[in-house]
Amino acid sequence: MSSDRSELLYLPLDHIQVSKFNVRHTNPEEGIEDLAESIRTIGVQQPVVVLRTPEEGRYDLIVGQRRYLASKIAGVKEIPALVLPEKSRKEALIISFSENIHRLDLEYRDKMQVTMELMNELQSVEAVAKHLGVSIQTVRNYLGYAGVPEQIKQMVEQGQLGATTALRIAWRIPDEDQAVKVAQKARELPRAAQRKQLIDVAAEHPEASVQRAAVIAKQQEFRKVEVHVTDRLSVALDAACREYRASPDHIALDALEEWLTKRGFIE
Repeated sequence: MSSDRSELLYLPLDHIQVSKFNVRHTNPEEGIEDLAESIRTIGVQQPVVVLRTPEEGRYDLIVGQRRYLASKIAGVKEIPALVLPEKSRKEALIISFSENIHRLDLEYRDKMQVTMELMNELQSVEAVAKHLGVSIQTVRNYLGYAGVPEQIKQMVEQGQLGATTALRIAWRIPDEDQAVKVAQKARELPRAAQRKQLIDVAAEHPEASVQRAAVIAKQQEFRKVEVHVTDRLSVALDAACREYRASPDHIALDALEEWLTKRGFIE
């Protein structure tokens, strides 16, 4: 029976299926055994969120995929579930995104996919940002990540490269083979400034091999500038580092370059 109000029910696991609206597609089983053991011990403490399907007695899971998978492993037969009224695709995507982004951090690929889907429907970066509760620049970064070569995305997902570095490579180096080679070299460099310099040199000298670009980049000296920031800026910087999987010096370097460019000091 359908309802226009949310209901909290205990549903059989075999009546639930992972919905196409669920935004977590990458590495949903990471750490799943620990969660399964917790469920065996104390049960499922937080209900999953589902939508009714046109098929009687069947439900689409939009929030709680890891709890659902872990419950299967733990041998649980039923799971607490918040059954929502009928939602549009846009509403279901937003619910799933908003819930997941505040739990175990979504992979950048998943953030990018849901942002692209909403962009296709809403046709406005500002509207997407408002619906997802993130900044306009964050939405632009998610959309830009769609153009990152697949091999480089895999490096990001494996923790070998930051998402910010991956975006910079995709923006600056249009040739995919060259971009992958630069990414492979960049992941060997310990400092964000060194990675940025390599990317910039490779972009400015497309005829040079990556090895040659690395030599040129190494020859260029960096001037170290120490900056003291307020607590407010420090908190914001920490949040940006988590969001973009980048180091503080990488984000600070990007911000400085953007400021100098806007004011005409860099052409």
